[in-house]
Amino acid sequence: MNGFAERLRQVDDRTWDRTLVGLLSLLMVISVLAADDLEGPPVLNLLVGMGTILPLLARRTHPIAGAAAGAAGGIILVAFLTSPPDLGPPVFALIAYSYSSGVHASGAASRAGLAMIAGAILVICIIDTPDDIVFPFFVFGVAPWAIGRVIRNQTALARELAEQEERVRALREQEEASAVASERARIARDIHDVLAHSLSVMVVQSSGARRMLSADPDAAIEAAKLIERSGRDALVELRRLFGTVRRGEVEALDGSPGLDQVEALVARARLAGLPATLRIEGDPVELGAGADIAAYRLVQEALTNALKHAGSSTTEVVVSHRHDGVTIQVTDQGDGHPPADVNSVGGGHGLVGMRERMSLYGGEVEAGPRQDGGFSVRAHLPRERKAVLA
Repeated sequence: MNGFAERLRQVDDRTWDRTLVGLLSLLMVISVLAADDLEGPPVLNLLVGMGTILPLLARRTHPIAGAAAGAAGGIILVAFLTSPPDLGPPVFALIAYSYSSGVHASGAASRAGLAMIAGAILVICIIDTPDDIVFPFFVFGVAPWAIGRVIRNQTALARELAEQEERVRALREQEEASAVASERARIARDIHDVLAHSLSVMVVQSSGARRMLSADPDAAIEAAKLIERSGRDALVELRRLFGTVRRGEVEALDGSPGLDQVEALVARARLAGLPATLRIEGDPVELGAGADIAAYRLVQEALTNALKHAGSSTTEVVVSHRHDGVTIQVTDQGDGHPPADVNSVGGGHGLVGMRERMSLYGGEVEAGPRQDGGFSVRAHLPRERKAVLA
């Protein structure tokens, strides 16, 4: 059954119109041949009747011209030949013209089509059935036109909504792509500090190892181990970012932030007017330098979001150090207006940027409204795993 309905929906509109015209034409021939009380020559009745039917082939592209032909044919039949109600098919043609004027014509043209068809039906009723004018006038003339107008308006509304949804979707994709690109550039600037520090350590230690190689071999070995560890850390960061980060504008370097600076971050949020509290649980676990920056940035984004949308409600930051990594949760009570779209979290980067940054270090982010009001951002970063050179 579903397959049959799908095939019907795929049938071309012209095919439906040809089928309608073919069926009415066949009925017209049968009506003329079978009628016992024809007025006028059968051939002339057939020709005029077909003249009211054939223009239906162009009812979608030229609805007003078709309505004019149908109205003229109906009036000629009732005035000089057999009345359309006695034949049948011309009445169905007039109904189709009224509907087509409503659904396929616009503005004044549509009303003109209604006036022609309704006028023709009124003339036919006055001449043929003067005691029954109101019912045919509204049912065969006005009602099909009104149905056509409703369908036309609904179709236009559905099309407008679909176009609007497509524009919103394209805009959202563009904003997400921009957020990802911006966040990657920001990550690159942060990682610049990590790599610069690692390379500086390597240069200093290699110089010291060279000088101590003959005098103190053990110290030289320890220096070499430190160089190896620094090099491995730098390679891990490069592999995470290579091929994914675009070059951004250079900003001043004032040290890499990390979880050890979250307390100062929360303090700044309080100074900005947000009643924020901080709770740290467990002993600090070892995170890579890049992951440490990512954790700090997440708290920063979440506090920015709370400052913008949570009004004066209390916001709690919880940093939990566990054996498998660090869990961060930022929760506000939601006295203000929460963001309508969770993807708008934070200063322009939002949830897209948070997830992009966290995913580089194997982390996960969950964000959304709370059942009892407010908004929550929760993230987990796994503890650092030792890099292995390929």
